[in-house]
Amino acid sequence: MKQLIIRVIFGCISLISASLMAQTPIVAPIALNNTAVDSNNNTKSNQVIFIVRHAEKLAGKDPSLSAQGQLRALRLAKVLSSTHLDKVYTTDYNRTRETATAVTQDQQLDLSVYDPRDMTAFTQYLLTQQGSILVVGHSNTSTDLVEGLGAEKQIPIADASEFDRLYIVTLNANKQMVSTVLLRY
Repeated sequence: MKQLIIRVIFGCISLISASLMAQTPIVAPIALNNTAVDSNNNTKSNQVIFIVRHAEKLAGKDPSLSAQGQLRALRLAKVLSSTHLDKVYTTDYNRTRETATAVTQDQQLDLSVYDPRDMTAFTQYLLTQQGSILVVGHSNTSTDLVEGLGAEKQIPIADASEFDRLYIVTLNANKQMVSTVLLRY
């Protein structure tokens, strides 16, 4: 588990360093090996949950993504293209479904819908799942989910302007150890 966390952290640091030196956004694919070996030399699967807020949206009651949001959704698919996902969850809103569409098409997955009004139940449900999961939520649910999975308190997302957080939450096979990495995409 420690080796996985170290690889993820060094990979992130390398991406960030390269991005800062080139002064370009981070859009490199993320590849994670989500297996660990316990003290008895048995292979166990870690759970990796990627959490993002929906991309930029148009105005209205249930808006679609703006042109900038559509580009960000494509960027998310590119960033996650080297990571095998087992499941993708979104809320039942146009902006969240559209944010996840490029990922689901690229990885040939179906979207599953969760209720953002009951984050406690959804968080508990995620803890029963295995593998790598993408969750697309909202400014008022994404940080709650990260914290509900065991991470430390997160800075709130700026509702009007912040659409680029990509949390990577890794839980060991016993769901007892949490590693959280925050990237920008």
